Amino acid sequence: MRKSEPESGLNFNLIMPAALLLVLLVVPFSVNSFMHMFSAKKQFINTLMMKIPIDSAAITIPATVKQYEPFDVALNLETKKFARLLNETVSMPSEGTAIQGITGVVSHDMKAEISGEDFEIDKQGPQEQLSAYRGTANWRWRVTPESSGSHDLKFQLHLLTQNNGQQSTKVLDLAEASFSVQANPSEWFKRHWLWVVSLLLVPAAIIFGLRRRRVR
Repeated sequence: MRKSEPESGLNFNLIMPAALLLVLLVVPFSVNSFMHMFSAKKQFINTLMMKIPIDSAAITIPATVKQYEPFDVALNLETKKFARLLNETVSMPSEGTAIQGITGVVSHDMKAEISGEDFEIDKQGPQEQLSAYRGTANWRWRVTPESSGSHDLKFQLHLLTQNNGQQSTKVLDLAEASFSVQANPSEWFKRHWLWVVSLLLVPAAIIFGLRRRRVR
């Protein structure tokens, strides 16, 4: 009897940290997943907020998006007209008319970029214009939401400016799109089934080990 007491105490000291680790891993992960799924089911409207006074029709986003399912985002901008608007605003500086600190003359040759957390984007960083038909430049991206819930996608323009003979670049915040990404439980399980099985095996192994100790 005296020999079994240290063994049971040792088993308890080994099992408790393992069980605690399991709880710390599983509970927050499960709560986070369920919260994302619940919030995604309540909200279905994607919104677009322009940060520059231009028509929001220049940006195309889908009405609904689903986790892990890619969608297309497009930007069609009349760059010459837009550069002229910026230059007119800069040339007549007055209170309330400055546009994000832009100075000098803006070129119509500009690049575009989109960025956002929890999104996989096929083209990273500033992108050259795909085409310029009748003065309208086109950009296209393929975007895949990596998690459900509310996520933002930012649109930026990289402008080329010239001021007093000095050439420089300026990043201009163009718009921000807010997406309500619907959960995709089936695809989530396909991607994470190994983790789920591994987590389920841990308590099973602990119970099996306890039973073996009791039999002995």
